[in-house]
Amino acid sequence: MNKKSMIYILTIIFAIIQANTAFAITNIPERVSTAAVSLAQDEDNIDSEETDIIKRVSLRDKFRRSPEAQINSFFKAYDKYSSKNNIEKLKGLYSESFINNDGFDKETVFKLMQMSADTYKEIKYSTNIQSIKIDGNYAVVKVHEVATGETLKPMEKVGDTGFINSDIYYTDYLRKEDNRWKLLSNVIDYEKVDLKYGEAKTINVEINAPEYISEGKQYEITMKTNTPSEMFLVGSIVNEEITYPQKSEQDVYKAIKNDELSRLVYANKDNKNEYATVSLAITRAKVEPDTLVLNMTGIAFVMKRVNVLHLNKVNIEKEDKNAKEEQKQLSVN
Repeated sequence: MNKKSMIYILTIIFAIIQANTAFAITNIPERVSTAAVSLAQDEDNIDSEETDIIKRVSLRDKFRRSPEAQINSFFKAYDKYSSKNNIEKLKGLYSESFINNDGFDKETVFKLMQMSADTYKEIKYSTNIQSIKIDGNYAVVKVHEVATGETLKPMEKVGDTGFINSDIYYTDYLRKEDNRWKLLSNVIDYEKVDLKYGEAKTINVEINAPEYISEGKQYEITMKTNTPSEMFLVGSIVNEEITYPQKSEQDVYKAIKNDELSRLVYANKDNKNEYATVSLAITRAKVEPDTLVLNMTGIAFVMKRVNVLHLNKVNIEKEDKNAKEEQKQLSVN
């Protein structure tokens, strides 16, 4: 509710109260004191009731007229439905034209959401809207999101459920459809996710990889951790294309020395983004009669998104051709 309309409503309320007071005093002089007390109480009640009405109308009107308020409400609903794994409600927040920067459409995204709902429980989301830019029926929203949760089932090799933690910065593109904001697309700028079981929950694992890389280019993935001396750590590093269904790269686990591991890899040329993925297994030695047994006591998966920049080869070839022609002309002259 804007300021002018609020003043107008308050003026009307004040006039009604004044009229009722004058009427009471004029027509019942012998009960002036009683009426005054009663009217004072009535005024308090009216003030209280009208204040509540004004607040409700104000909030409703603000929600109706302010795109920023509508978008904030959109994200609160998104967090609520996500935390409760309410897939059907979430579908209503997506445009049928939705597609993200991994090339996933609405149908694919909700298949992945259902898989997540079947795997994890009690995921808690914390969303911080960093900026909102609105242009008519379109909006660009910068968001930072942190999520934590636990797997429904334990990992058999470790005998413990997993704890997941994600840290994501992304840009959402919204469009107003039938007077409701819908998610049209989103681009994930930064994403780091770790899933830990057993004793891996007690160690810190840092992963380093570029957030953007040109297709086909070489880049390095490094891992650092801090494990007690009595733990024996093995691990692997791979880069995996972000696809559906996901294709996991198999790799040989290697003993980790000095709590560090690194690998040089090449970005794909398949028009896909990637995950730089570190897998770690913690083992402890147990001496049995004439035998040294290694028991797995923890496992961790740490992933960081690498957005692959795909070059326009046609334009590059054209630029190279033009450059060669210019060089030829210069040589002739």
